[in-house]
Amino acid sequence: MVPAHEDPAIHALLAGGPALQVAWLRRRSLPAAVLLPLLNACAQRCFFCAGPGTTMVPEREVTSWATIDAQLCPPPGVSRLLVGGNEPTLHPRFANALQLARDRGFGHVDLMTNGATLITGARAWAALGLREVVVPLYGTRAAEHDPVAGSPCFDAVMSGLRAAQAADIRVWVHTLATRETLPRLGELAAFARAEFGTRLGLGLLRPKPVFDWSRHAVSLGQLRRALVHLDVDLLAAPLCLAWGQGDDLVPGPSSPASERSPLATIYFLTQRRRYLPACDGCPSRANCAGVVDAYATSP
Repeated sequence: MVPAHEDPAIHALLAGGPALQVAWLRRRSLPAAVLLPLLNACAQRCFFCAGPGTTMVPEREVTSWATIDAQLCPPPGVSRLLVGGNEPTLHPRFANALQLARDRGFGHVDLMTNGATLITGARAWAALGLREVVVPLYGTRAAEHDPVAGSPCFDAVMSGLRAAQAADIRVWVHTLATRETLPRLGELAAFARAEFGTRLGLGLLRPKPVFDWSRHAVSLGQLRRALVHLDVDLLAAPLCLAWGQGDDLVPGPSSPASERSPLATIYFLTQRRRYLPACDGCPSRANCAGVVDAYATSP
C-alpha cells in the first residue's frame, strides 16, 4: 500500500518494468535508465526517515532475487542503471545484483546511498560498473551531520566518499532544507564544489508520520531569502524559490539534466505535491514540480 504522504505515480514508476521507466525518464529529459529499488533495513536513524518501514524490514518484504532478476533487463540501447532503496548496499544480494547488471550490459550504475559502506565496497563496486553515487550530507562536521543522521556516521561517510573518488566514481551530494541545515547551506555548497566538483542538491523537507514536520521545516519565504546568496541545485522544488528579488522571472540555480543526478531528482519527487493559487498563470508552471502538501498551508 502506498503511504498517504507519497505520490502513487512515482510508486508505480518504481514498480514498473524497464520499458515504462525508460519512457518516463525520457519524457522528462532525464537520462534513459532502468530503476532498481532495493528494500531492506537501513542502519542509520535519520529523524525524518527512521520508522518501521526503514529500520526493521521483515525478511518476506526484502526485495527478492526473482524481482532483481526480472528488473535487470535493459531495453535496446539502454546501459544505465539507477539503484536506490532504504540503504541498498546492505541488501544481501547487492553485489550479486551489480554482477548480473554488468553481465546483462549495464555499463553505468548510479547508486543512492548514505555513503557509510563505500569505504569497503567502492573499489569492487566500481569494477562492476558503479560510476556515480548520490549521498546526503547535513553538515561539514560530525557535530552537524550526525545528529540529523541519528548515528555517529560522518567520519565513515567521508572516508567512503574519498574511497569513491579514488575509484573514479563521481560523487553527488544533496541535503534537506531544515532549521538545522539552513544556516550552513552556503558552507555545504562550497564544500560540495571544492571537494567533489559538483553542485549541492537541495530538496525540501518532506513530511512523514515519523517526525514533527513543523518543528524542523523552514518556510518557503525563509528558504527563498537564503537562496538569493547560494549556488545550489534545487531538486523537485518550486522554481519560484530560485527567482531573483523583484518582479522579473530570473532563471534560478537549477542544473541541466546532464549536470545533476537523475536519482536525486526522482527521490525528491516521491511525495504528493500540489500547485498553490499563486501558481495560476505562471509561465514556468509546466516545468515546475510544485510544492509538497505541507507547505501549502505553511506561512
